[in-house]
This record gives sequence, C-alpha cells and structure tokens, in this order.
Amino acid sequence: MRTVLLLAVSLLTAANAAAQSGTTELQARLDAPVSQYSLSGNGIADALAKIAKQFELPMGIEWVKDKEALRSFSRTWSNETVRHVLRSIVDAYPGYAFRVDRGVVHVFRRDLANDSHNFLNLKVPEFFEVRQEVGGFANVQLREVVQNIVSPRNLPPGAGVGGSYATGIDEKPLTLTLRGLTVREALDKLVDASEHKIWIVTFSDAPGRTPTGFRRTETLWHPTPFPDKDQPMWDFLTWQEYMLISAPVAQPSKP
Repeated sequence: MRTVLLLAVSLLTAANAAAQSGTTELQARLDAPVSQYSLSGNGIADALAKIAKQFELPMGIEWVKDKEALRSFSRTWSNETVRHVLRSIVDAYPGYAFRVDRGVVHVFRRDLANDSHNFLNLKVPEFFEVRQEVGGFANVQLREVVQNIVSPRNLPPGAGVGGSYATGIDEKPLTLTLRGLTVREALDKLVDASEHKIWIVTFSDAPGRTPTGFRRTETLWHPTPFPDKDQPMWDFLTWQEYMLISAPVAQPSKP
C-alpha cells in the first residue's frame, strides 16, 4: 500500500512540475521583447491566431462571430513585449479578456466564461481516457463524447463513433487524465501536451440554441452553424495549419 501511495505521489509531483515548467516557459515568451512587429487581422480570432503562430504561444480562443468581433485589426508595435502586443489585441475588442493558465494563453468573452449555455463548461465524463493516442485523435474522441452530451445519440458510456483521423505531422502518443476537467480545461491540456497548439471555438451569433440549450458553433472552414446532431464543433490546429487555411469569413452569421 505504501509503495502504491509513494508512486501516486511521485506521479502527481512530476505532473505538477511539468505543468509549472510549461507555464514558466510561456511566461518567458510573453515577456520577450519585440523591437518591431506589424499585424493585420480579419477580426479577433484571426489576429490572435496569427500572433500565436508568430511567437509560438499555445492558445485557446472562444469567441462569438458577430460584427464587433469581426472588425479588422491593424497595428504596429515598437519596443514592447509580446504580452503587451497580446493585450493590445484583446483590449481592442470590448468584452474580451485573457489569462495564462496550465501553460496556455486562454482568450475568452467574459460573459461566456461561466455561461451554462457554453459547452466548454461541461465536465469530461469519468469514463473518458486518453491512452497512447496522438493529440489529434484524442481531440476527435473528446469531441464525440461532448457531442453525445450536447446532442445525445444514446451511446453507452465509453462507446465511440466510427471514423478516421489523418495527419500530415509527426505526432507522439499521449496518455492524459482529462476526466473530471471542464471541456475548456481538457482542450487546454491537449494543446499543452500535443503538437496541436491552437484550439478555437467559434460561437454563432445567430439566435437560438440546440434542443438541449447550448450555444451553436461554427468552425473556420464551415462558416455557418452545424446541424444540431453535429454540435458542438471546434478547430484544433498546429501553428502552421492556421496559416495554411483561410481566415474566418468576415461576415457574421445570418439569423
């Protein structure tokens, strides 16, 4: 019993040390000086994803694709820090804020942080496991589990949905404990541990909720709300992948 207890304590200590190391490295990147930097973005999500790629910041973004959030952004900075650049972008869009937690920069609209209609506040079920899975496929599995909560398919606990996952990057297998975390925390943990470094949840500005009462979502490559049976969806990208796809469509959703 004592051996098992010591092993558990050792594993917890190692996990905490790794998390602290990731946060410390990110803080150093945020405090790095920027002698000259110019940025143009088609809205808050585009601007944030570009700075995430430029300065290699693991980032989670949750935004509502409305007219205000799609307002273009253009600015040049001299002799500032990366943190100042980030704050300038966030401050340009009323209602948004950012925090650094679990080795990830998390940008969000304040009124969504604790909103019961936001699926990111749901808890990951106890049965969910990530054992020797690459990050991209772990994300697919997490999405299927969350979809079964938001848009019930009457799947038994632990059951999966058939499908495939293809990647053009070399991904290492991960073993992570995500159960009991919020979906937001789980995505942050996947971004921190995997080669995918940006997650983006795009909430539709169109009125109405899913039959279970949740905000509907879009993605960068699917600029209208998905059918209820496919809710919710989100983007889970490497830094380079974001630069290879189009920026968010510069039009808010039609009611």
